[in-house]
Amino acid sequence: MFEKNRWKLGMVCLATLFFLLALTGCNLKNEETNGVPKEEASGEKKEKKESAEEDEVLEEDFEIATTMDEIIEEKPGRYTGNKYNEAIIHRTLDKQDLQEKDSFEVYQTLLKQMGEGENYKGKYQFFEEFNPSIETAVTEMPGGITIDGSGELGIDVNIAILLDASGSMNQKVGGKTKMELAKKAINEFVASLPEGANIMLRVYGHKGSNDDKDKKISCDSTEVVYDLAPYNKGDFGEALGDFKPTGWTPIAKAISETKEDFEKARSEGQNIMYIVSDGIETCDGDPVRAAKDLHDSNIEPVINIIGFNVDSKGQKQLREVAEAGGGEFETVNDADDFNKMWDEERRDLWNQWWSWGNENWSIVRDEQNKKISSLLEEKNDFSRLSSDESNRMYEATSYLKDKDQINYETWEEVRSLVKQRREIIKEYYDDKYEELNTTVKNEGESLKESIKKKEEEMKEKYKN
Repeated sequence: MFEKNRWKLGMVCLATLFFLLALTGCNLKNEETNGVPKEEASGEKKEKKESAEEDEVLEEDFEIATTMDEIIEEKPGRYTGNKYNEAIIHRTLDKQDLQEKDSFEVYQTLLKQMGEGENYKGKYQFFEEFNPSIETAVTEMPGGITIDGSGELGIDVNIAILLDASGSMNQKVGGKTKMELAKKAINEFVASLPEGANIMLRVYGHKGSNDDKDKKISCDSTEVVYDLAPYNKGDFGEALGDFKPTGWTPIAKAISETKEDFEKARSEGQNIMYIVSDGIETCDGDPVRAAKDLHDSNIEPVINIIGFNVDSKGQKQLREVAEAGGGEFETVNDADDFNKMWDEERRDLWNQWWSWGNENWSIVRDEQNKKISSLLEEKNDFSRLSSDESNRMYEATSYLKDKDQINYETWEEVRSLVKQRREIIKEYYDDKYEELNTTVKNEGESLKESIKKKEEEMKEKYKN
């Protein structure tokens, strides 16, 4: 009995063991799919999904980019730039079923993996937005000379000369009247200015007489005898001969009316006034106030005073006028002093040409070189990116051929498509580089040549 029960107990235990083993087997099967571990099965499912998505894309209409504009609109591949890894590319291609695909489909597959597409956009925009013009502002030139965008030099200075024609200018110094000496010195000075500089000659006190009965007439007499215009030897000489010294000295009125002359002319540029006088204001005006009003106006001229054989009282007032006008006062006593003063004035205007020429030539050269360097650097970066793309696609086509995924004919056709793409990109950046680089060089050289030419011209004029 005991033996029989022990045998039944053994059979129950054995049945229980079988049941547990069967239950474990079920659990294992739940962890596997067709005998494959769950994680591995999930990975295969993911890869199949990705492969199906790629196949679905490949089935869509595919047009090969034939311009740079079309290339930069393409979505970049999965393994571009620093993400490229040859081993990963090979494993990805191994999973592709390309044996039945034509060359266009194979080419599309490669672009989806390694095509740079939009990654070219930054370099493309650099060339499209690059400004090849020399943008650095040339420093202000002596005498108000300017340079326009084409490199042409022009004069932009307005010089107004106010000449005292009061009776005292009839006094003689060294055998000639002050007026004769002043006219000769003024004519020589304006003749030495660069062509295109605007000159104006206004006289004052040249009507009536220096008698009290003619004071009102004389004090109201101030007249432009040479309108603001470039120097013409004949016309200017004729203007100088149209008046003689006779009356009183209305300096304040002459300054105020010259202010109106500048305002009417509306000529932009540097405005300089030279007042030549042998005495103080005698018409009850306030020349210091008039000079300050003019200097503080939008015209902002510089007022220089040349006192001709002036006494100490006259020098004091004329110096105050010059200071109020932001200029300088010089006194001369004879013809030699007069000529020396004008020579010094020419030197003040043109003595800076050498340093100006060298400074600005260097400024233009530096910007020119900087632009040329940036163009070359960007072109080389463009070339490297395109070269990397084509070389990687060439390598991939060879890999596919070696693995018998594509035949020799397809291999040739795909390589031809890759080469065509490379040539489109290269032609774009080569042409843009050449166009922009040529403009930078031409504009820079033209501007540098203009600067040096004007520098030499003005230094030569100064020597003479």
